[in-house]
Amino acid sequence: MPYSRRALSAKALGMLSVVVPTLAACSLGSGSSGCADQSITVAVAPSIGPAIEQAARRYNAGASCARVTVRRQRPSEVAANLSGQGSDPGAERPDAWIPDSSLWLPIARRTGAGAAVVRPSGASVAMSPLVLAVPRGHAPGTADWRLLLSHQLPGTGGAQPPLRVRFLDPAAEATGLGALLLAQNAAGSGKTGLATFAVTLYSDLGTALPDERSAYAEIAKGAASSPTGSSPTNPPVSSPTNPPRPTSRPTSRPPTAVVLSEQSVWQHGHTDATPPVTALYPDGRTLALDFPYVSTTTDRKRSRTVEDFQATLAQSQTRVALQGLGLRTPDGVAGTDFDERYGVAARVPDRLPSPDPTNVGRVLQMWQRTVLGARMLILLDVSPSMADPVPQTQDTRMQATAKVAVGGVHILSDNSQVALWEFATQLDGDRDYHQIVPFRTLSDRVGAGSQRNLLERSFAAAAPVPHTRTSLYDSVLAAYREAVRTYQPDHNNVVVLLTDGINYDPGRTISLQTLLTELKRASDPMRPVTIVPIAFGPDIDPGSLQRIAAATGGEAFVTLDPRQVQQVFLQMLIRLTCGQTCPMS
Repeated sequence: MPYSRRALSAKALGMLSVVVPTLAACSLGSGSSGCADQSITVAVAPSIGPAIEQAARRYNAGASCARVTVRRQRPSEVAANLSGQGSDPGAERPDAWIPDSSLWLPIARRTGAGAAVVRPSGASVAMSPLVLAVPRGHAPGTADWRLLLSHQLPGTGGAQPPLRVRFLDPAAEATGLGALLLAQNAAGSGKTGLATFAVTLYSDLGTALPDERSAYAEIAKGAASSPTGSSPTNPPVSSPTNPPRPTSRPTSRPPTAVVLSEQSVWQHGHTDATPPVTALYPDGRTLALDFPYVSTTTDRKRSRTVEDFQATLAQSQTRVALQGLGLRTPDGVAGTDFDERYGVAARVPDRLPSPDPTNVGRVLQMWQRTVLGARMLILLDVSPSMADPVPQTQDTRMQATAKVAVGGVHILSDNSQVALWEFATQLDGDRDYHQIVPFRTLSDRVGAGSQRNLLERSFAAAAPVPHTRTSLYDSVLAAYREAVRTYQPDHNNVVVLLTDGINYDPGRTISLQTLLTELKRASDPMRPVTIVPIAFGPDIDPGSLQRIAAATGGEAFVTLDPRQVQQVFLQMLIRLTCGQTCPMS
């Protein structure tokens, strides 16, 4: 309670015998400024809010005059606020924080301001494993977290998985970020693992859902489209020791599963909402929401209250309240009504080690790069050598390249902006390049279709031009200048060169050194554009292509075997996705 010096007026001296004991209890350890200096605000994830509010009421009813105020707030908003990068710079910052996951801590600490106040770790208050929420009666007989992965680029075929796995937005929900980390772990380490993870980001998995309501709506759609028939009233919950029975699968679309917290499934089961959902516990270890209690103040007086309140959070009353929300204790103990009626299993699954904070940041960055999309000018070689056959296939070099380019356009996000140029000598008067498709966003309507459709048709129709030569240097310079001129922020701006040969246009072409000089002159630090050559066949000059790429901070990807162009294209996508800091494990 605030204390005023007016209380020491002459008129009040006679009441000192009453005031002094109360004042002493209120300001113990707080100096002359009173108990208000010791009171704290605790920001908590909404999913744990009721239990923490109950604990605060008990604390506030105790002997201490310091008060705890609980504020329910989304962890992503608190992390942005504490890091100084929130949308409301004047927002009140809490003295302590209970996000739903420790994954938010490195995000809050990514700036100097955040690192100065947010502790790198905190004691877990509760936990909830990540599971796959599936419609009851539709879970596969066995499952592991490799269900998250896509091993082939979209549109390239492959067996249909037993579940279509989705997740929430990783930038806003810890379960979504946890899903990415589980996918990365399932993909494995090294270049092969990184390639699988990158493909996964660009696959159907990469379409994040905005919130849990959307998640359950998607699950309902998947259940409705499945021909498995009606589900039993209380089917056995799938657990590490009680796997579900396999069911038949529709051939058109598998049921949808969403990576959610076990608590979410439990609460969904208590609402009698449709569809009935089961928590599928994949084989192997999982990540869990761990609800850390973290100090976010540097004030010594408030820090003492932060520490005092932690003891209240450890009390048995708090544990019971947490279990009543569908959460487990930090060591995994569930409540008494935690069973298959509500789609969950009492036995706690094994947990993976806590993710490395640096890797958390890199994986989130990879996701954000995927979502932002690219602004890509594709420069396609149409010189006569592109008509040469690809050994051991039915395709010409042009046809093989077109297939890969179509696959690449197919997997780019809808907000990517893509243009297509062709190049060979004198395609447009004296110019050695010709615009086939101008820059548009892939989702833009063009005629009866979209920009993506138009690009796919244009690649399919591309053909080598007889009696021309490979005017590579002049065309690369023109494309680079155009990309810089039309640069778009918040995109990966890149010129992708697809060629099977070397620069050859005697008497007309600029030299390699002139090209490098002009690229440097045309570059703009405020408008960074990279050139990424993708070259194949026996006639390429890898050294020159690497110098061109390096001049703009890019990298050349080359192969002697045109059949490997798809793998080379994938390497390019990985670089676009994670830049120079690709997480290798």
